[in-house]
Amino acid sequence: MSAADLADPGAAAPPPPSRRWARWLGEPAMAIAVGVVIGGLMSLRDRGMDLVVSLAAGAGVGLMIDVNLRLAYALLGNTIDRLGKTWAFAARAALFAAGGLAAWLTVKALAALVFHQPLGTETSLYLPVTGGLTVVFGFAFYGYSVLRTRLEASVARLKEVEFAAKELQLARELQSRLLPPPQIDGDGYRVAARNLAAKLVAGDFYDSFLLPDGALGVVVGDVAGKGMAAALIMASVKAMLPLVAAERSAADTLRELNRRLAAELPGREFVALAFARFEPASGRIELANAGLPDPYLLAAGALPAPQTVPGPRLPLGIRSEVDYRSLVLRLAPGDRLLLLTDGLAEAPAGGGDPLGYEALARLLAADEGDGEPPLVWLDGLIGRVRAATRPVLEDDWTALVIERERTATEPRLAAGNL
Repeated sequence: MSAADLADPGAAAPPPPSRRWARWLGEPAMAIAVGVVIGGLMSLRDRGMDLVVSLAAGAGVGLMIDVNLRLAYALLGNTIDRLGKTWAFAARAALFAAGGLAAWLTVKALAALVFHQPLGTETSLYLPVTGGLTVVFGFAFYGYSVLRTRLEASVARLKEVEFAAKELQLARELQSRLLPPPQIDGDGYRVAARNLAAKLVAGDFYDSFLLPDGALGVVVGDVAGKGMAAALIMASVKAMLPLVAAERSAADTLRELNRRLAAELPGREFVALAFARFEPASGRIELANAGLPDPYLLAAGALPAPQTVPGPRLPLGIRSEVDYRSLVLRLAPGDRLLLLTDGLAEAPAGGGDPLGYEALARLLAADEGDGEPPLVWLDGLIGRVRAATRPVLEDDWTALVIERERTATEPRLAAGNL
């Protein structure tokens, strides 16, 4: 009896054809071996019986045992499997014994009718012997089949886990290749970013790109979901954004990107995203926000100032028509704008409560020095947030800072909205 016959038929993936053939040939062979033992006992007990006839009859008994048990378990196996352990054990024992007895009586009758050969004259002895051997071997075969089925199920689950791990690794490699370097120095600006994944694959991303009019586009996003699906959405947004933003304002860019994502993304998938269009020569920034925390303006001699964009802030892809607005501000030479996802502010502190935006603003204001490269400053900020929160990330952390460069002789100017 195979695992599919004697155990849960849906517990494991079907074995390859070679193994199925081995199973179908091997199990009848074991049952025939049981019958041959019975035939040998008949030959020893009935001295007048021919040894070859006894063994052949025993082999027939074994083959009938296999056929009977397969048929019986096909009819009653599901019912037995639903019984409690004690009742299921008793029912299997009765089924095995009945199958063995029926097999012996069938072969005995055939031998008498077809071959006119008396078989096993001491029926009172052979019936319990056959039934007992069938029960013993039946439970042995059953236990082996259940063990094999569970082993195959475990192997199938391990393969699924291995496949999932490979998919996650592939998604992380794809994501790493799509993200720009941590720091980029351009004509009149410097951009630095960090992306820390809570799991192997982050749902967060960042990007920066030059636009045809000489402006710089920077973006920080948070894709709903994880794994390969999130990585593919990230890749799609990254590919679309420079094309969409080429001839549009920041607000129009989010409106158009939202229309495209709403048509492509299935339900419950969306992208929270902040986009800034920066003109290095003038320091002008147009900022639009679709569901991310307020970016912070970091100017000399002033506290970190959150930049709240007016209008709706719904993440992209949820509703096809959203009237996104923008906020225009100016970076003085040396000023910075910080874009970030909610992972930093919502990271649990020691007591389990979120760090919060007020505490994050204090950590931003705790900058120890002026003139540090943006990436060094950003690493310092992340280090301060890590020190104030639990060591294990529960959500992705992504932050991007853009700085308007100043020359050695250029003084800092006050920053403000235009």
